[in-house]
Amino acid sequence: MALKQAISYDKRNFQEIREQLINFTKQYYPDLISSFNDSSIYSLLVELNAAVADQLNFTIDRNFQETQLQQAQEKRSLFGHAANMGLKIGGKKPAITIVDFSVTVPTFGDTFSKEYLPILKPGTQAIGAGKVYETTEEIDFSSPFGRGGAPNRLIIPNIDANDKIQNYKITKRELVINGVSKIFKRVITAEDIKPFFEIILPDKDVISIEQCISLEGTNFIRTPTIDEFLDDDRRFFEVEHLAQDSIFKEDFTRVSDRSGVVPGTWKTANKRFIKEYTPNGFCKITFGSDFQSEIYENVIKGTGFETQLGDFLNNNALGQGPVVGTTIFIRYRVGGGADSNIGRNVLTEVGNVNMTVDGPRADINRSVRTSLEVSNPVPGLGGKDELSIEEMRKLISYNFSSQLRTTTVRDYMSQIMKIPGKFGSAFRNSCFEEQNKVKVKILALDENGKLDNTSTQTLKENIAEYLTEFRMLNDYVEVSDGRVINLSFEFDLFIDQQFSQSEIASNVISVVTDELDIKKHTMNENIYIGNLIEKINNQPGVINIIETRIFNKVGGGKYSLNEISQELLNNNTRQIKLIDFTLFGEPSSMFEIKFPEKDIKVFVKSGRITI
Repeated sequence: MALKQAISYDKRNFQEIREQLINFTKQYYPDLISSFNDSSIYSLLVELNAAVADQLNFTIDRNFQETQLQQAQEKRSLFGHAANMGLKIGGKKPAITIVDFSVTVPTFGDTFSKEYLPILKPGTQAIGAGKVYETTEEIDFSSPFGRGGAPNRLIIPNIDANDKIQNYKITKRELVINGVSKIFKRVITAEDIKPFFEIILPDKDVISIEQCISLEGTNFIRTPTIDEFLDDDRRFFEVEHLAQDSIFKEDFTRVSDRSGVVPGTWKTANKRFIKEYTPNGFCKITFGSDFQSEIYENVIKGTGFETQLGDFLNNNALGQGPVVGTTIFIRYRVGGGADSNIGRNVLTEVGNVNMTVDGPRADINRSVRTSLEVSNPVPGLGGKDELSIEEMRKLISYNFSSQLRTTTVRDYMSQIMKIPGKFGSAFRNSCFEEQNKVKVKILALDENGKLDNTSTQTLKENIAEYLTEFRMLNDYVEVSDGRVINLSFEFDLFIDQQFSQSEIASNVISVVTDELDIKKHTMNENIYIGNLIEKINNQPGVINIIETRIFNKVGGGKYSLNEISQELLNNNTRQIKLIDFTLFGEPSSMFEIKFPEKDIKVFVKSGRITI
């Protein structure tokens, strides 16, 4: 007989599918099954089929969900969405700070001896509070200027009791970045010669690739020197994409008109690589697609047609790869994260030092080397953990809409999130237009993981400089510190007397702390108190919330000096007047409970529930 609408395909969960199977059997096979109770073999088979169908439906729904950017929940799915849109998701961001590097040099006449002024190579370390910061540029004590041409040298004479100058303390104020340098070695064999050869570094917290070089030979027992790593003839250069065939490098054919300012020019980079992060946190390096063949070189050598044949036979459009019989050395840095932020005057120890002193006397050279001292006069800020799922989702969405242009404030936010890690990163940023200006407000984290609205000038300058490559010609961009609005909460609760008051208070404090965790919020975000009250009401033992009071904590040497613009109920206690049970955010500010253990207070009244 014909079946009319025998199966309903809109039933997708276990219970609905089970009912459909039972109804189907009753209608079309009434003589076959006599028992439909839960203990029958029929019930077992029906429920088994319903369970399989339910699981298949769930799997299909979940897989489809992962194909949609706004619903995807797995990192690997979001990394795939980012790759499809030409975006590379970064890893941890390191904190940056300023360190005073000081050495003591002898006198020469009525000044200091310039012969003993040292040069610090990249990788020199300043250590404190268990954190390591390194220099990434050469520091030349003979130059009164730093990178960019800004004066950064201080000269202080050391005078004895007879007012005679004994020596001079020379201080250079330079940028350092959190992290430790490591070197990875890989011998290139014939099996490695393939287009887009990949190397995955063994560490999960890689924050940058400093240099990648290729040396002839396979039996190296030493590691290359820093000068070898900086040799352009040996280097593979990092690019944004393999189709990028040139990089902006120092121009040694021109002489700078000021110390610290280096002439630059675009240089062809046939040997290049890109850096990407995998969903499980490892750093992957991908080289170009072309490999020079020894057979090809031997065939055309001496023919006089090397250049012409090379133009046809070698295609460097996506870069050259390593060569058989060579060894790849990768110098990279590990570290970063929110816990890399430190306070001022914390970096007081010297770690690894690569110093060159070329004075005529060896004993004075040694004295200068051992006299090196370090100290950071400003906090180390900008450290940030890997992007959360929601941050990745927003970055992908904003990046797609910007298409490498910054025409809206969201485009600016997208570009700020992509700033290279070695230049620091804001914990939170906000962009908005005001008086024909694009204003960027940033907030960092201090050494305790709390919001800090006094970011280093270097970080702000780095963000401003980075944005110059993407901004519209008529856009004026201003980068400055945001505002931290510190809050405190008081709750009057009516609770069941059968429950422990201290346990209920502890649970409520945990709920409020978690709900207002700064990692879950951004600048210019409203705080809806109704959501918070609902979660507190759901705690075991809480019968009712009698009253909720919220205060703006200001100053006192512990809190931010920023005041909320929302109306206050009491100017003395600074209790905030809630409008529709909402704390309204502002483009330049962000809310924070700085000390949850004392800024969340719970007052209880107990009673017994009768049913």
